[in-house]
Amino acid sequence: MSPPRSRPADRPVVLLACAAAVYVVAQLVVLPYGMPLEWDEAVYTSQVAPGVPDAVFSAPRARGIVWLVAPVAYVTRDPAAIRLWMTLLSGLGFFLAFLPWAFLLRRGVLLLSAGLFGGLWVTLLYGTQVMPNLYVAFGCAAATGCLLLALRDGSAKAYLGLGASVAAVAVLRPGDALWLALPLAAVSLLGRRVKPAAVTSAGVAAGFLPWVIEAYVSYGDPLSRWRQAGEVQGGLSLAPGFLHQFKTANGPLFCRPCLIPPEDPWPAAWWVILPILAVAGAVLARRAAPGTPATAVAAVTGFSVAVPYLLLVDYGAPRFLLPAYALLVIPAAECLLGPPGRRLRRPVAGLLAAALLAHTAFQVSLLVDLAYQQHRGRSYLAGVVKDMTELGVRPPCTLVDELVDPAVAFVARCDTLNLADPGNSLDGRMAAAEPERVFALLTKQPPPEAVAGWERHVLRENDGEPVWVAYLTRKDAPQ
Repeated sequence: MSPPRSRPADRPVVLLACAAAVYVVAQLVVLPYGMPLEWDEAVYTSQVAPGVPDAVFSAPRARGIVWLVAPVAYVTRDPAAIRLWMTLLSGLGFFLAFLPWAFLLRRGVLLLSAGLFGGLWVTLLYGTQVMPNLYVAFGCAAATGCLLLALRDGSAKAYLGLGASVAAVAVLRPGDALWLALPLAAVSLLGRRVKPAAVTSAGVAAGFLPWVIEAYVSYGDPLSRWRQAGEVQGGLSLAPGFLHQFKTANGPLFCRPCLIPPEDPWPAAWWVILPILAVAGAVLARRAAPGTPATAVAAVTGFSVAVPYLLLVDYGAPRFLLPAYALLVIPAAECLLGPPGRRLRRPVAGLLAAALLAHTAFQVSLLVDLAYQQHRGRSYLAGVVKDMTELGVRPPCTLVDELVDPAVAFVARCDTLNLADPGNSLDGRMAAAEPERVFALLTKQPPPEAVAGWERHVLRENDGEPVWVAYLTRKDAPQ
């Protein structure tokens, strides 16, 4: 007698697709879709948005996320449309990230892993954002799963997935790809399997190629670009990044310099518990199945991709650890559900379910608070910029300041001039400009001497005191 066929709803891939759909719907329901772009998003999107001057693309950045947002940014600058597109992409990425694991994990471990990762506030929030870190997380999870499939059965699909996933990570964030490739290659070579290590290395090289070409075109050579990238990031050396990451586990979204005092640590307990569960899960899996179980490889790789942000970067942002979270949830889920074949007792299962529900509720509550704080702040600034455009600041235009926010330039559709850069000359730029070009300074601070005599417009006040002020002039305007 042949074994009964499983119903479609019981198949891991179908269940994973349902989990990805829930992840997308949660974003659509909870997050504000009119949220304007922030600094980094504007830098990436400006590279492909018609009618918007390209923001300065600094050495550490890579073009992968630019290519992901390009299909919609070519058509519209509407933040709602951009966020909807990114949400749909994140749902696809979520599915592909855990797809190899559908053939490696028990059904319960697979679903709990996907639920733990998809339920984190930072995973949900960055599903709508034009930022590379979440897609790096998807690539890291997919690459690790594909490596394990390649080691198990050597299928061509597994090798193709491995190479493509590693290359995708390198296209998005080249530095992260190195920390991903290191444990993957080590696992392969320790198992005396050269081909997976070779495919991993080839994926890194292929993904690095656009970055290397751009380095020769715009930065002199790859070493010069790498050196400049380190300078922009404050240098890579031993630093208490783990403390900064703990401080920002529940927000703020960026902390540099990270001088905020640690608050009540209990709400961030999940940040400490997750790696503990991951280690325990890897140990339990090793005892249950001698050798190198999948969950142990996930744990090692997860800790590897976290190393630069925990030990080498002297500032914090929750999104930096998304690749680590995507991998550590797998052994953590294994630990929570226990060894294969052992059922959880009802009281234990009930307590576990209650704890997971409470954790999810806390994450969603935190998500709503942080997302709407961001929405209010970004919308306020976008409103200030639109008031400035009503004064006549329209293309062709130049925003001048010592540090122009690319998000402001994106809304105004102006290019920028950094007054603090000794290589920039306001007089020279104005002399070379076309007659109709508008020059503007938007500031909350006293204006520099360079704009003395420009038209002054108060855009926002607080209790009668100016808050945001615009200074405007046109080429050849009388001073």
